[in-house]
Amino acid sequence: MSITLHTSMGDLKFEIFCDTAPKTSFNFLALAASNYYNGTIFHRNMRGFMIQGGDPSGTGKGGESIWGGTFEDEFHKNNQHDKRGMLSMANKGPNTNRCQFFITYERQPHLNNVYTIFGRMLQGWDVLDAMERLPVMGSTAQKKSLAHKPLQPPIIESITIHANPLADEGIVYPDKHGAPERTM
Repeated sequence: MSITLHTSMGDLKFEIFCDTAPKTSFNFLALAASNYYNGTIFHRNMRGFMIQGGDPSGTGKGGESIWGGTFEDEFHKNNQHDKRGMLSMANKGPNTNRCQFFITYERQPHLNNVYTIFGRMLQGWDVLDAMERLPVMGSTAQKKSLAHKPLQPPIIESITIHANPLADEGIVYPDKHGAPERTM
C-alpha cells in the first residue's frame, strides 16, 4: 500500500501501514480519496524534529476524522519513530486523533506509543530535505504559536493512492469504536 503526496515543493511517496494501524490508515485514505487534504498547507516546521500538515484551517487547530471528532490511538511494536520519514498522526493527547499528521526529520523515540505511526517514506528525500530547510516565522511571529510556521508553507496539491487493500477488500470502519466490516 502506498500513496504519493504531491506538494508545491515536489512529491513524497509513503508506504501506509494498513496491517498494523488499520483504523488510522482507513481514516487517512478516506480523507485523501475525498480530496480533503488538497490545498492544505504544512503549517508547522521544526528543523531536526518534524513537519506537520493536514489541517484544512491551516492553523493546527482544525480538522476532523472521517467519523467526526477524534478516534483512538493504534500502537504496534513494529511501528517506531526510529528513522527519518516516519508518518504519524498528530494529536492533543491520548486517543485524540483527527486528520492532522506529521513526518519526522530524525528518529524520535520519545514519540513511540504517544503518536500513532501509520506509514514510512519511500521516495522524495530531496523534497523532505528542502522542507526541513524552509525558514519559519520564528521570533517575528505575532503569536508564539506561529513561531514554527513556514514563511512560505508547502501546499498539498493532491494525493495519489496507488493501492488501497482496505478498499480493495471492501473493509470499512463504519464506527470509530467498532470493528471493521466487509461491504463485499
